[in-house]
Amino acid sequence: MKKNTTLKDIAKNLGISISTVSRVINGNSSKAANKELQDEIWKMAKELNYVPNTAAQLLKRSNETDRGSLRTIACVFARADTDQSDPFFSEISRALETELLRQGFIMKYSIYNKGLPLVVLETFLKTEKVDGVIILGRPDKKIIELVCRYNKYVVYVGLNKIDWDIDQVICDGYEAGMAALKHLEKQGIRKIYYLGEIKSEARYKAYKDFMRQRGLGRELNDYTIETPFRLQTAYDRMNIFLKTRELPEGLFCGNDLAALGAIKALAEAGVNVPKDISVIGIDDIAMAGFSTPMLTTVSIPKEQLGKKAAKFIVDRILNGNDINVIMMIPFKLVVRESTRK
Repeated sequence: MKKNTTLKDIAKNLGISISTVSRVINGNSSKAANKELQDEIWKMAKELNYVPNTAAQLLKRSNETDRGSLRTIACVFARADTDQSDPFFSEISRALETELLRQGFIMKYSIYNKGLPLVVLETFLKTEKVDGVIILGRPDKKIIELVCRYNKYVVYVGLNKIDWDIDQVICDGYEAGMAALKHLEKQGIRKIYYLGEIKSEARYKAYKDFMRQRGLGRELNDYTIETPFRLQTAYDRMNIFLKTRELPEGLFCGNDLAALGAIKALAEAGVNVPKDISVIGIDDIAMAGFSTPMLTTVSIPKEQLGKKAAKFIVDRILNGNDINVIMMIPFKLVVRESTRK
């Protein structure tokens, strides 16, 4: 019979004390280890198939024919095709899975919906039963209809509030966009372009409202560079723009991946950031602090989004509350090197 993984196994593999592992896994102290070590502990726990606390007790009590006592969650990435294509939602997913484990729940499936035929998603939702579903990223109407049709407990996490009667954990993308734009404005920049997605996007709505409030509404189409929120596509689109258009004073990017793609294209074209153009993003993914120059961005609290979503879904399943709740998580501006001082 295979031996269950213990805290001692995790500690041994990482070369740290069992007490440190215990405090991190059981959530007894936020100061037990720095964030990097905490991430390493949870990564090792996942690799060794460690099941903590309540979940371990449930597994011990359940026999081979009765695994129904173990609560399971599915995570639907509404806008990603792999776990590597969007580091923003990958960070939220890690925090989500960690908190679910602490609560005695298992993240059973991760479904990457980008490019997935609806019939495949529907077949999965019908056949692979879970206790609840968490949607990461803005879904289209058909996706959320399918998820809600086959699941009673659903929580949405993202930057855009959606018009659907489910629990939502949101960091307001509209206000985050306004904060980024006002930072550029404080530098005396008037000619600001937008790089990113447009359709049903709160960050683009913030850009439109900001420009109109300053009497620049007529220039919106000229000042908008539409691209998916991907590193490569933003880089390609910026290269095309640089060959045909005049350089603006400021560039507001709907997310950090778009901003990093733009910075690479600008650097290769001999454009100095921030001397020639200020660039700002939204998300504060890990790569933002390692680019050259380091990216000024609006930091979205990804760990808090994941934790709150986990607590919402657990509360729904265990307590069956009837009133849906929208929780707003605050953001903060992080000024680095890609905007003028």
